[in-house]
Amino acid sequence: MLWVSYGKVSQEGMKGILMNPPNREEAVGKLVEGLGGKLDSYYTLLNGDMDFIIIRDYPADKFEESLLINSMLVRGSGAIKSVATVPAMRAADAVPQMMKAQQMASAMLYEAPSKT
Repeated sequence: MLWVSYGKVSQEGMKGILMNPPNREEAVGKLVEGLGGKLDSYYTLLNGDMDFIIIRDYPADKFEESLLINSMLVRGSGAIKSVATVPAMRAADAVPQMMKAQQMASAMLYEAPSKT
């Protein structure tokens, strides 16, 4: 399953980037592989609300463990101010889920709070 992480570099992390401009893709890839996943892509933004986006693929049975270990290692480094991780699907893979949601909506299996 694909997971997307995005976040902000801390002031300490930005100082490190300025002193020694890195290509973090290799380091992030090693961490992801060490946790049983595969790095799909890594983007550096360094402007706006986010400084980086990481897309990685983890087997379903590895993600929970990797999330905790990754958070401890990365946040513990002091280089990251904030990070959020969300599940993602490729558009073609999402179609069956959307079709199931359509069927459930047609069957009225969910009612909005304002409707009760």
